[in-house]
Amino acid sequence: MMKAGTGNDAFSADTRIVADFNTDGWYGGLRPELKSHLLNAMDRIAVYPDKAEADLQSLLEKKSKLPVGSVLLTNGVTQAIYLIAQAFRGATTTIVGPAIAEYTNACALYEHQIRQLPREKVTDILQVETDLFFISNPGNPDGQVVEDTWLEKLISANRKHIFVVDETYIHFTRNASSLVPHLHRLPNVFILQSPARTACFPGLRLGYVLAQKALLEKIRPIQAPWSVSQLALAAGLFTEKNPEIFKFPLDNLLGDAFQLREKIKKMAEFKVYPSYTHFFLFETLTGTAAELQAWLIEKYGILIKDVSEMEGLTSGSCRITCRNELDNKLLLTALKKWSVI
Repeated sequence: MMKAGTGNDAFSADTRIVADFNTDGWYGGLRPELKSHLLNAMDRIAVYPDKAEADLQSLLEKKSKLPVGSVLLTNGVTQAIYLIAQAFRGATTTIVGPAIAEYTNACALYEHQIRQLPREKVTDILQVETDLFFISNPGNPDGQVVEDTWLEKLISANRKHIFVVDETYIHFTRNASSLVPHLHRLPNVFILQSPARTACFPGLRLGYVLAQKALLEKIRPIQAPWSVSQLALAAGLFTEKNPEIFKFPLDNLLGDAFQLREKIKKMAEFKVYPSYTHFFLFETLTGTAAELQAWLIEKYGILIKDVSEMEGLTSGSCRITCRNELDNKLLLTALKKWSVI
């Protein structure tokens, strides 16, 4: 049975959501410049997206200083995960967790033999024993990171094994760096990225797979044609050509997230876990995550992420993504009320 994926839970709520702590990107919302660009690009949906796809792939390869054929555009990072699982059907696979359900769902669909590895044990291993090794850096939902220099050493020391490094949140931390600059000496790694979290368009579904050409050719032939829409490609091209528009105050965001964690930590009914990014895990010691999520929606219109079904987590496990000061204060007020119920 497949577990629920990482999509936003707002669609299932009958109450209007006024503060969305579920969404795991930058809370600033869609930039007006991008919205205007997409409206002007609407006529492009009348033709197939071949040229735009080639243009964006070429632009990404040049920006990343990679050879031609080193980038594959996908319908979100999720499609990339499923393509890799399909290409290595029946493999033995390690998934570092806690992790999003998509890794497990994709690998189970394609009959992998799955082993779960707690994130805190990653740095204890020197030799990988499975064909594939999935890791998100930073991790979702826990916000933990593995030092990129150590990760590179692990990949280099296990060249007969394939690594999938999901860097969806790499722009939301100061404690890890992308492996893309080292890709030329790492023939056994797929790197997954997406601009959707920083540019606030996850609904358009755009992901990037970066790898050496020989490895990428294992998944390129099995991707359905025209997997990425014209509007998603238009958003990707605009984002990559105008990076200054999509800058956000990372240090302020991380500082606010730290303060939010510290304030929740003072409430006896919650256990809060450290994080190196803008979202973090916490556990309600009163009731379950599902009950807390439903109560916050009903009473305050606040949406948090119930992650209790993720491997290795408890029935009280939730994830919060830091928002603006007003929303954070509303959440703290609500959690204090939960504390006295």
